[in-house]
Amino acid sequence: MKKTVQITFFFCLLFTQQIVSQTITVARTFNTNMVLQQSTMVPVWGWATAGTQVDISLALGSNVISTTKAYSDSNGKWLANIQTPAAVSGQAPQYTLVAKGPSNTITFTNVLVGEVWLCTGQSNMTFTMVYQDAATNVGVVDYANEINAANYPNVRLFTCPLSRSLTPLTNLEGGSWSVCNPTNVAKFSAVGYYFGRELNTKLNIPIGLLVAAKSGSAIQTWIKNETLVADATLKTKYVDPVTTATTDESRPSYFYNGIIAPLFPLAIKGAIWYQGESNTGDGTTYTKANIAMINDWRTDFGINFSFYAVQITPRLNIGAADLYFGRAMFRDYQANIQTIAKTGIIATNDLMQDGDERAVAHPHNKKDVGQRLAYWAMAKDYGQPVQYLGPLYQSMAIEGNSIRITFKAESLSTGLISKDGKNLTCFRIAGSDQKFYPATGIISGNTIIVNSPSVSTPVAVRFAYTEGSMANLMNKQGIIAYPFRTDSWTSPTYMSGAEPYITGINDNKIKSFNVYPNPFKDKLFISGENVDIKSVELIDLIGRKINVLANVNNSDLSFNSSEINQGAYLLNIRMIDNSIVTYKVFKNI
Repeated sequence: MKKTVQITFFFCLLFTQQIVSQTITVARTFNTNMVLQQSTMVPVWGWATAGTQVDISLALGSNVISTTKAYSDSNGKWLANIQTPAAVSGQAPQYTLVAKGPSNTITFTNVLVGEVWLCTGQSNMTFTMVYQDAATNVGVVDYANEINAANYPNVRLFTCPLSRSLTPLTNLEGGSWSVCNPTNVAKFSAVGYYFGRELNTKLNIPIGLLVAAKSGSAIQTWIKNETLVADATLKTKYVDPVTTATTDESRPSYFYNGIIAPLFPLAIKGAIWYQGESNTGDGTTYTKANIAMINDWRTDFGINFSFYAVQITPRLNIGAADLYFGRAMFRDYQANIQTIAKTGIIATNDLMQDGDERAVAHPHNKKDVGQRLAYWAMAKDYGQPVQYLGPLYQSMAIEGNSIRITFKAESLSTGLISKDGKNLTCFRIAGSDQKFYPATGIISGNTIIVNSPSVSTPVAVRFAYTEGSMANLMNKQGIIAYPFRTDSWTSPTYMSGAEPYITGINDNKIKSFNVYPNPFKDKLFISGENVDIKSVELIDLIGRKINVLANVNNSDLSFNSSEINQGAYLLNIRMIDNSIVTYKVFKNI
């Protein structure tokens, strides 16, 4: 009898151990409140003892809509693909995802089906809605009201833990999905939130946002080691210089291994990327690295997903002369990702509120960044009739002492405007001596006429092509123009000096009369209530007087301009007290 009891106990122990060993786990990417990519065979994975069967189901209430099964392999990993339904605009049914093993069942509730986007990069992506800055201690623009209004139950949020690893991890070290509300959004990526909010509002389907970002991180930290060492240029630039003193933020593959690799092969729609500040000195190597990273991620996720990036913002120390263009060239290297399919990039050179923001390159206006990224997605991924491009340079033509800039038709929207209603900023023009002078830019239809009294025979124009350019040229849909240069010079000289002929002298008198139309054709009128005008001169941009009205003392004047050549001019209105009000005007035939 004693032996029988011992044998029975032995088999019970074996049976218990077998049940324990067949306990399943699911990757931490999957949680209650998550969003699954719609209309897709969505990979679901986890771990158990080799050979363990796992049954996966997706249900809507008591109605099971899809099932599948998987068996854990010799390494203990199991992976199943389950079909998700299409998202329907205006609807957000709550599903239940179940993974059932021999000894335990894992259930995730309040699961939505919609679009899943990865939000990644460095500090401008980690910049949260209630961002705590040591100097200013403020968040996004109007952050208190923005956060209080952030009730979007069909937007779901997930922030990946900041894991560092010398080898690829197989699972995240934590993290959970949450519903977008004021409490949860406060410390979430501002760019990610505004991007997702825009998509959710316009498409009216659930949006899932995963943030995988680290402040200060260089691009090489997001690329797998095999790719870096296989390319001689990338290896020389990023791998060979590594020492024990190398920081986490520049150690090759560190965040790829710790944050990105554990996400594979999650089903996503696309990625938004806000990174570059830590690589501004890398030149064309950055283009190669960025494209290599995109291709690698697409391969590892198993999806040829869309990838939309953000050009680095203007940066300039307060009081410094804006006479360098290294960061402007870097924006070109960023834009070069568009040589591969399903990529895009937005400009940000209008979003700095003041010199303090420009000095740290962290615009608090993250709403426009997120929305501009969303415009790309809506146009390219969802077929919406949305203007997604800002004015994009196409060609130039030399016209006497001016250069006319033409933009690609699809970037114009319904026309060009100045964002703040003031004179256009950030134009420079040069002759064959490769010396760029501050220049006047005047809107002429859908083109810009650029000139400067310092350059009588121009050959090249640059726009917003300095370290800290803060531009105001945009299309009427409110999207800023992309920086550009018409030359390929590697070492021109930027000449100092203010942008010429800024309207605003004697503002009190400007308000007293009007100059119209501008651009003008046969006649240019000056009218208003002010009777203190002494004389009016029309001057070309190299200082020659074209027409003069002298010894006048009335407020309704006009120039017969039928014989005046097309181009930009200065209209100097001299008052009785000898002060001068200057307008920029343009003759358009």
